[in-house]
Amino acid sequence: MVGHLGRAGMTLVTEPRDSDVVIVNTCGFIDEARQESLATIREQVALKRQGRVRGVVVTGCLVELHSAGLAQELPEVDAWLPLSDYSGVPSIVDAVLGGAPSPVCPTGEVRGGAPGETRPGGLVKQPDSDLGRALLTSPHTAYLRLGEGCNHICAFCAIPKIRGKLKSKPLAVLVEEAGALAALGARELTLIAEDSTDYGKDLRAGYGLSELLVELGRLEGAGLRWVRVMYAHPATIDDRLIDTLAAVGNVAPYLDMPVQHGDDAVLRAMRRGTDGRRIREVVGRLRAAIPGITLRTTILVGFPGETEEGFARLMALLEELRFDRVGCFVFSPEASTEAGTMEPRVPREQAESRRATVMDLQRRLLAASNRRRVGTLDEVLVDAVERGRGGVALRAVGRTVRDAPEVDGRVLVELGATASRLAAGEFRAVKITGQSGYDLLAALA
Repeated sequence: MVGHLGRAGMTLVTEPRDSDVVIVNTCGFIDEARQESLATIREQVALKRQGRVRGVVVTGCLVELHSAGLAQELPEVDAWLPLSDYSGVPSIVDAVLGGAPSPVCPTGEVRGGAPGETRPGGLVKQPDSDLGRALLTSPHTAYLRLGEGCNHICAFCAIPKIRGKLKSKPLAVLVEEAGALAALGARELTLIAEDSTDYGKDLRAGYGLSELLVELGRLEGAGLRWVRVMYAHPATIDDRLIDTLAAVGNVAPYLDMPVQHGDDAVLRAMRRGTDGRRIREVVGRLRAAIPGITLRTTILVGFPGETEEGFARLMALLEELRFDRVGCFVFSPEASTEAGTMEPRVPREQAESRRATVMDLQRRLLAASNRRRVGTLDEVLVDAVERGRGGVALRAVGRTVRDAPEVDGRVLVELGATASRLAAGEFRAVKITGQSGYDLLAALA
């Protein structure tokens, strides 16, 4: 979206109050995300009422789910744009700046100007819609979305209703996009999708995630050092993918594999298409093929029907498999999902207690793992350098290959006078000296 706006001659600013038009990109996945999105929209509408901005445009999943009700609740918003090809956003901004109301119709057309006139706005997303991107992350790290939508029907998840069935980007388009990101300075690429392991299956072109990783491996010479896979479904991880993860030189020995639970009855009710035996089997195969691999997972507690015995089986699985990174969420009953009406409900207080128990276990496991790393040498990708007076570098904040951006821990590197030229995007050797919470402490080696 920012890329399209930039090519249309529009400038991105860091503060909403410094802009002419504010664009709010929303999430509608769970209630907490909806409330955060609505609060943000209201903040921007308040700026418009005060005359500090001229227009507010809202995009994303929340619009896809609730556009009609939102338009009535927040009439000051100038345009509502559902998930689409965002190449039409510049024309919407032009309409807002021109003073024409331009609410987006359910079809994705933008109405405004003379009565009955329509202008193109939210178009059907094309396979190459994301080429020509502008990075909102630091230049050295970027995300590569493999496609939109999901073919799974997990009972708790609204994504298929929001984004529809899987629509993969063609392999050649992804390789071109990745090459352009590397040319912009990306040293790390994080692959994301609703289900990365399903990539390419809808295209029936004879390729999938394994073939994509091989092609991205050819970009190592262009400076792309780490390629990281997120959101791999344990039901569809096969030996071919595991062999590829192990063989391609710049593919990080890291995999994010949300298992959601460890009790077979809960997994069946969730419609996850897997069970505890399968989860244990996949973890074993990954660790055998890729010694030292970092495994990240996500857990959902408080799902309807989760008993004390079922939760105990989840805890037993976590104790046994000792995932390196764990995120845990409490079930949110979404009206648009099958689980939204399931019974019996787990009381929220009890579900929150179970979440705390999961995270307490993970903190203990991680602390023990980090203690074993003290005294070892590692390599970090520097994300930022904290400087004092005169621009003197005081501390670097970075990550090892074991840590994904934004969701995992950091390495806090104390610097000496010789490190004054250290910059974000560099790889540096460090010695681990200690730990602090989820983070590691280190010094330049």
